[in-house]
Amino acid sequence: MAQATELTLADQARMVAGLRAALQASQPGAPVELIETHISFVLVGARFAFKLKKALNPGFLDFTTLALRTRCCDDEVRLNRRLAPALYLDVVPITGSVDAPSFGGSGPTIDVAVRMRAFDQESLWDRMARRGHLLPAHIDELAGQ
Repeated sequence: MAQATELTLADQARMVAGLRAALQASQPGAPVELIETHISFVLVGARFAFKLKKALNPGFLDFTTLALRTRCCDDEVRLNRRLAPALYLDVVPITGSVDAPSFGGSGPTIDVAVRMRAFDQESLWDRMARRGHLLPAHIDELAGQ
């Protein structure tokens, strides 16, 4: 999994744009949504979602190397499978180059992503809350788990 140089955040942004375009081309008619958080890029396609850790260190975590991002992705899958085993699938390598990346494929790994089953994004709690559909029962169920 070694690479000659580590990715910068700017490299990753270009890579994510390339991955999004490749996913879009593989599923015409189904949009690929990009969700960006303070620590991740998430590409949501028709069947799968891919979460990449941003190459950064805001002080409370460190994703600045491929090895650190890989370990964190492995931990995320392992931990989240306990509550959502059908959602969290595996960690997939990103190969190719920053400007022509692909999920899987041959060649050296330049980054990794958590692969999950895609689901209706309107089921996310922040979106449900904006619509007034997040209920105390949802929170009670999560607390119970």
